[in-house]
Amino acid sequence: MRIVDARAMPIDHEDVIAVTPTSVYYREKKDRTTFSLYRFDDEDGVITQLNRREYADYGYPKLFVDGDIVYFINEVPDGEGVVKTELIAFSYKAGTEEVVTTFEKRGNSTLFWVLDHRYFLFLTAFESSDEAWLYDRVTNQRERIRDERLVGKTERFRELYLFTTTFDGVPYIVCNARLDEFDYYNALDDGRISPDDPIDHSEALLICPLEEAVEAIWDQRGELPFDDILRLQGEGDTVQYLGENEGTLRFSAFVDSLNEEVIYDLTGPDVLHEVSVVDWGAYEPIDFTYDDISSTIFIKVDETDMHSEVIDLATGARYIDVEPFERVIGRRYLVHEYTEGLTSGVVIFDLESEERLTYDNAYFMVIDDAILILSMSST
Repeated sequence: MRIVDARAMPIDHEDVIAVTPTSVYYREKKDRTTFSLYRFDDEDGVITQLNRREYADYGYPKLFVDGDIVYFINEVPDGEGVVKTELIAFSYKAGTEEVVTTFEKRGNSTLFWVLDHRYFLFLTAFESSDEAWLYDRVTNQRERIRDERLVGKTERFRELYLFTTTFDGVPYIVCNARLDEFDYYNALDDGRISPDDPIDHSEALLICPLEEAVEAIWDQRGELPFDDILRLQGEGDTVQYLGENEGTLRFSAFVDSLNEEVIYDLTGPDVLHEVSVVDWGAYEPIDFTYDDISSTIFIKVDETDMHSEVIDLATGARYIDVEPFERVIGRRYLVHEYTEGLTSGVVIFDLESEERLTYDNAYFMVIDDAILILSMSST
């Protein structure tokens, strides 16, 4: 792991594509809509533009990075409400562009998710309506998604995060979903749930074979056939995605009534392997956070004028330093983000070199085995 100071780059965390041992790949917005892709080389400081033409996105310009490919859309409005949209697959290391497909729709489209390099989930907004639809790059088939849970409004699921994983060679969609109280009463009236089911704000972990989900969309079914892996029962309960641990999806489930958090690995379509249990009643934490590298929980348990102490709940390791810190990254870096008046910054202590580094007007993100320091002025 290394530290990369990218404060001079006019980017924020949503613009970062990848960090390699020698370069940073990123998107730079020219204005609210147009952007280009660049590579910054550490050794000589040279900045190279990767794309041959500028791109434009009039909505939320989301990037999806998978391996050496970054996916995004390029929009060209005709001035009368119709937008010609290109789905771009850009190989950022080779600097080559592929137009996967082109479509025209009234309103603005957003590339909402990319599944298995093949399926692309879009949301299209026009005036007061939203539409979710799927595109298959292999068959060139398109179909509107009737399951309104994917549109992200106050339907059955308020927040939905999608992941793909494979068990015994079969790809699955995994959803970290949050139930919304507005749909609870409709579900009661429709008989889909009973009064004994969760009232509101309960969170769930859902799963469905990718092929079955796609078939349901092609068949124009009203709901995709998700099964519950986990469904919590009360107000304040949460399910949080922690990342991948050696290719295995990892989640935490907090149950408010027990004041307890369980970390799980998803090891099968219906198997959650319990990694560890955190009894929050045993701690009076000053602060806590999830580590982006090892997907464990760190709790700051003590802070005085003489020292600051953090516990890694997965391993029991304790870290003590004379300066305050909230994060332990890669078992090597103690990280403290601070705000003093109108000034914010990052302080990092390297346990190996015993060197303390200070970055003013900055915040950080962890990506590709690197701690990337970004400027607050660009956010």
